[in-house]
Amino acid sequence: MIEIKGTHNNALVFTDTIEETAKSQVEQLCSLPFLQDTKIRMMPDLHAGKGCTVGTTMTITDKVVPNFVGVDLGCGMICAKLDTRKEDVDFAKLDKTIKKNVPSGTRIRQKEHRNTIEIPFEEVAAPINEQRARLSLGSLGGGNHFIELNEGEDGSIYLVIHSGSRNLGKQIAEHYQQVAADTLGNSVSRDLAYVEGDNMKDYLYDLSIAQKYAAFNRKTMVDVICRGMNWSVQSEFDTIHNYIDLDNMILRKGAISAQADEIVIIPMNMRDGSLICRGKGNPEWNYSGPHGAGRLMSRSQARKQVALEDFQASMEGIWSTSVVSATVDESPFAYKAMEDILAHIHDTVDVLEVIKPIYNYKAH
Repeated sequence: MIEIKGTHNNALVFTDTIEETAKSQVEQLCSLPFLQDTKIRMMPDLHAGKGCTVGTTMTITDKVVPNFVGVDLGCGMICAKLDTRKEDVDFAKLDKTIKKNVPSGTRIRQKEHRNTIEIPFEEVAAPINEQRARLSLGSLGGGNHFIELNEGEDGSIYLVIHSGSRNLGKQIAEHYQQVAADTLGNSVSRDLAYVEGDNMKDYLYDLSIAQKYAAFNRKTMVDVICRGMNWSVQSEFDTIHNYIDLDNMILRKGAISAQADEIVIIPMNMRDGSLICRGKGNPEWNYSGPHGAGRLMSRSQARKQVALEDFQASMEGIWSTSVVSATVDESPFAYKAMEDILAHIHDTVDVLEVIKPIYNYKAH
């Protein structure tokens, strides 16, 4: 554990090493006067990010910086246990089903999904493109978003999807980033501009809708894929990692809730799969855990340093049409080793099992 001190606060970082850029961001955070009464805790997968470090958790009182959460409000993962076994999976059919029925990148649906009825678009205070948001429900997006089939230690099969609130969350976030900047003027840099009072109330309400949208976006993709494959879901749970926990007023950017007995999923990389864990409810950790392994290389570094042949060799045995040059920045080599995370999380979660990928899809 590392303690980082600023002029107004201090932060605990639950790892033994931290890159200089990330350290500077944490010091900056701890030197903001309006954060002097917050509890700041950094997760083991900490790395530099926009606004503040990815892996940040902090308590929220009367002010919040929209840029800290960022634009993909409610981004997270759904883990659905299926009624099938590995030997019964038609991987080519699955790949075709996803490509046909789940838009990725910037693409959206031709017809809105029935689950849009669950989202109160008309209550969003920020200006949004409602039609695009409706047609985006059930779409994957790009970047590090993915769809996987994973096999558990007992042979159980899990459908795991990582996605967020798509363009809706981006529109809401950018609106309140602008409101914060306009309100504070030059007194605070744009990246650190906060909202308070009625603006904060509106932001948190719109954020709650975006977070609900993100959860239904993931659920919709599960529904669409299972319908196409004639699968049934035996059980499922959702783990959010880019949001504000409105029940406990904790901001988590690249971090998850780990309340006592809460079941969560923590992805490692395309090759090694994900950890299914049970939270311990540790207040010293802000009741939080890491959201993944954490990047070892930036996307640009990975594109320069990782050879496609090495990426392909590392993914041997995993069915995928996504192991291509366009996704080399998401290769296992771009992320920290699983062992590094396992060594630092025992105070906040118990690892129940490691589920291993047998199929992977990424937008490219």
